[in-house]
Amino acid sequence: MEKLIYLLDRAATPGTLKHFLLNDGLEGLRGAQASEITINIANIDSDVADVAPQRIAGPWSDLGAAVSLWTATVDRHKDFLRVLAQTGCTIHGYLVTESVPQPCIDSWAEGERRPGVTQFTAHGKPDAVSEADFYRNWAEHTELSFKLHPDRWSYVRNAVARPLTENSPPYRALVLEHFRTLEDFTDEDRYFGDPAIVQQMYEELPGFCDFNTMVTGPMSEYYFR
Repeated sequence: MEKLIYLLDRAATPGTLKHFLLNDGLEGLRGAQASEITINIANIDSDVADVAPQRIAGPWSDLGAAVSLWTATVDRHKDFLRVLAQTGCTIHGYLVTESVPQPCIDSWAEGERRPGVTQFTAHGKPDAVSEADFYRNWAEHTELSFKLHPDRWSYVRNAVARPLTENSPPYRALVLEHFRTLEDFTDEDRYFGDPAIVQQMYEELPGFCDFNTMVTGPMSEYYFR
């Protein structure tokens, strides 16, 4: 099985994107033999921007949705792209390898909005950092992140194997971190742990994160088996 992630811009409104992706889009992807489909919609910006604007960074206003799916072969990419193109959005696709450093047990019904907030982050690799150092530093940061975000609910780490669409941003990391409540995400004291760990995080970031390509912000998540 292979995992693909598609990023859609905001050519369609969040409401329009949500309606299509959770209905006709979902059925179209399933018809093209996708499974384990996770749909994230950027429709809660106002809930976060008013109380924690620092949680949104980079060209977030360009990102409307992130669709993750599993398939038997990446060769079906064009079929998935045809389905998603019905949104009228510009789409960037990536073949990824998934790691789940912090899993969670589903406690909500399939197709319902997952409680809380998913923080989606994408970034490239700094040019001055080697491939080996990039992956090592990222893995070390993963361990640190448990202390950095003690109230985090889950963490899914996707390393980009290759882009599937032309002119896609040079992302190497596509990460989804979930928090059980909006307050766990927006309240600085609940989002971060020990200030010393926060400082360590800022010192380590240049070892694997290209700030010039980074984008991050909040999303609503829906999962379909």
